[in-house]
Amino acid sequence: MATTSPPYNAGDRIILVTIILLLLLLVIFVFALISISNTFQNQHGEYETPEASRTEVPQIAIKPTPAKTIAPPVSIALTPAQEPVSRPSRASKTPAAAAVQRKKQPTKPVVVTPTKRLSQPKPRTQKVIRPVPPIPESGYLKLGANGQILPHNATKWACVQDRATGLIWEVKTNDRSLRNRNNFFTWYDPAADRNHGVAGMRNAGRCKGGVDCDTQAYVKAINQQQLCGFSNWRLPSRTELLTLIDSRKQGKASIDVDYFPHTVPSWYWTASSNPDKPDYAWFVMFRSGVALNALKHHPKHIRLVRSTKSEKKTLNRLAFNQ
Repeated sequence: MATTSPPYNAGDRIILVTIILLLLLLVIFVFALISISNTFQNQHGEYETPEASRTEVPQIAIKPTPAKTIAPPVSIALTPAQEPVSRPSRASKTPAAAAVQRKKQPTKPVVVTPTKRLSQPKPRTQKVIRPVPPIPESGYLKLGANGQILPHNATKWACVQDRATGLIWEVKTNDRSLRNRNNFFTWYDPAADRNHGVAGMRNAGRCKGGVDCDTQAYVKAINQQQLCGFSNWRLPSRTELLTLIDSRKQGKASIDVDYFPHTVPSWYWTASSNPDKPDYAWFVMFRSGVALNALKHHPKHIRLVRSTKSEKKTLNRLAFNQ
């Protein structure tokens, strides 16, 4: 009977054992790597949940600190001598070298300018209030035949008071009386201290009312009648008559005709004689509102005026309380 040879010889057995050992070693190596990896991950906390990490962090209470005032920054202006200079380190310097360097560079004052000028409160000045004088009332008052104050809508009145000046003026008429608007009078005043040496001419005008047609005769007649209860009527000065001029009236009489009706846009004598030309006297043209002078014997219109301090105060008080 024939014998069979074994399926594996000694060499094959060695190779098989070697392979098995290598496989075992490989398995052991793999397990070792896995173990090392798990250990590394556990140490670095990659598998911790967010909740666990939040619970482990202690909470610290932060207390608010009061705000500190910070001084405004300042800028230091450096002169050319103070510009930074490269110097050796302190370790390499000797005390003698440092003293020599300090002597070479003289010290200069540092100019410090603030970048922002701090606003300083301005000193308060006490305002001095000075008393203001009262402004006189403007406008006119209508006066009756006895001097009584009439309402502004009165239809008949004989005189007018100017509130601003206190003067009381005659009002002309359109009838055949002495105060007719169309009467003309020559300038006549025998007083030497007023006529500058030339009295003028008597009764050389054209008038109605049964009196001489000159200024002195007319003034005397009005005072005898006691117009509006007064007997001190006179011719106005040039300055006084110019106060009645209303420059807003053009082409007509330059006067407030609501209070001075029957005013002719023509010339009206004043009491002012011309000292440079004694035979001339001043008149006011109530068309243009200018003052001129003419020969005293030339007839012109007139409007009388009166003024007394006590009566002025009385009428002003009555007008104010009305």
